[in-house]
Amino acid sequence: MPMSLCTPKTLLFLAGLIPALASPSLAQDIDGIAESLSERVLFVTSGGAWIETASAEPTSTDATSEDRVTEPQAETDADPAEVSSNADAAGTNPEAAPQRGYYRLVALRGPDNRSLLHLQQIALTADGPELIQSIEVEEINTLGAYVTDIRPEDSTGAASQPGFAAYIYLKTDPTMVEPETWTLYVDEFGDIVVEKSSN
Repeated sequence: MPMSLCTPKTLLFLAGLIPALASPSLAQDIDGIAESLSERVLFVTSGGAWIETASAEPTSTDATSEDRVTEPQAETDADPAEVSSNADAAGTNPEAAPQRGYYRLVALRGPDNRSLLHLQQIALTADGPELIQSIEVEEINTLGAYVTDIRPEDSTGAASQPGFAAYIYLKTDPTMVEPETWTLYVDEFGDIVVEKSSN
């Protein structure tokens, strides 16, 4: 019996297996994340969205939470025209495809067992999520409080507009019965507001 050619469905199935077979190290890396996570991490929540176009003004990397949450473009000694043409050739021209990502809010146990809060900006890249910037949320950290929970304002998993909002529950005294509620907002421009909720 002569050997027949593979059907298109079979070829499509085999093509789909290639990435799965070629990336066992990615699966191993993901499995190791939980084990390598610091014991000082109390809470992590993520959500919202940000978009940075090529025309966005870079800001200082030593930003406080009162500053914008953006990262300056990497400096290089290369000729700007050469960088632009290389980006065009690779299909990665920043003007054609703005950088996108989401926010992550992390509460850590500090050396004195009080909580430290960090707001992070995560970029979505072809290689997976990449930390762009992490800043301390001074309005919470100066309280010397104990964070008891963090919840995003929207838990749908899909941000319809740029920005981020989360509720931070904390106790300034561990014997308090009910925690205080604080709100962190990041608007579409990256400006941050942290305030005690009035409920």
